[in-house]
Amino acid sequence: MIRLVLLLLLAGLSLGTARARPLTVYAAFGYDRAVAQAFTQSTGIAVDLVHLSTGPLQARVQAEGRRPQWDVLWFDGDMPMRNMASQHLLACGWMPKVSYDAAGRALLPADRCYLPVGLTYAGTLLVNTQRLPDAPRTWAGLARAGLRGKVGMNNPAISGPTFPFVAGILQQDGMRAGQAWFEALKANGLKVYPTNSVTLRALQYGQIDVAVVQSSAALGFAQREPDLRIVAPDPVAELPSDIAIGAQVRGAELQQARRFVEFVLSPAGQRAMQHGDPSADSNYQPLIRGVAPLPALARLHVRDAQRLDPTRWGAREASVDLWFSSHVLH
Repeated sequence: MIRLVLLLLLAGLSLGTARARPLTVYAAFGYDRAVAQAFTQSTGIAVDLVHLSTGPLQARVQAEGRRPQWDVLWFDGDMPMRNMASQHLLACGWMPKVSYDAAGRALLPADRCYLPVGLTYAGTLLVNTQRLPDAPRTWAGLARAGLRGKVGMNNPAISGPTFPFVAGILQQDGMRAGQAWFEALKANGLKVYPTNSVTLRALQYGQIDVAVVQSSAALGFAQREPDLRIVAPDPVAELPSDIAIGAQVRGAELQQARRFVEFVLSPAGQRAMQHGDPSADSNYQPLIRGVAPLPALARLHVRDAQRLDPTRWGAREASVDLWFSSHVLH
């Protein structure tokens, strides 16, 4: 009898230890820490947050491969999510109770391997109107002679959110014409920086007059600089943020991971997102009914939103990044 009691106690301790393991979340947003803290306060579930920018985070996931160290993955871009789903790294088929709006439903994959959380746009223009009062309004206008050496963008091989912008141009114009346009930008003195923050600093310090950056970064930065104007040329590529659970997650950890996803897609989780980084990532378009965007989004006027097929363009990302590096960077 005593032996049975001891075994039950040891089993209870073992289960308690398993439940006490922090939920490991890999995320790439300025608000991810605020969301993790709000989730822990709401549920009592501890979160081990690994925060990196999008490109390095995706590279880390690929390096870990079949031995993932993460439970939940959350970043901008359904193309890499689709690639990871095809590699069987994501748990598929589960859908929480969430009331998506029409835009959210359109971004929801049929296999439910990942779930859309919010929407930004991959390539918008942020223009210094004091130095450049005649702001370009089209993509073609960026290659005009008067903008020689005045246009900057991110490197899509480093900045994960930039690849959809490049893919959008290639889809709109066709591969050859789109590549020729980027080569024309290069010939006109295009400056390429690693990430949004570096490109925006170049704009701030007058190294460029036009920055091609993600809409959330442009909206946040423009709040501090009254001379900056945001332009969304037609078309502008959609960039959804997506969240997924690892295929390897089981048992109590799976239930915790699902609770985290449910929290992110709840009004409380959305509030934490919108309050966590108002100078950048919080400026997204919500996809949940009843959740209003931040007031800053009133400055963004998108007429022609471009939807990119994540399967098609996800498969082409490596080759397009290689082409960009060899023909535009060098």
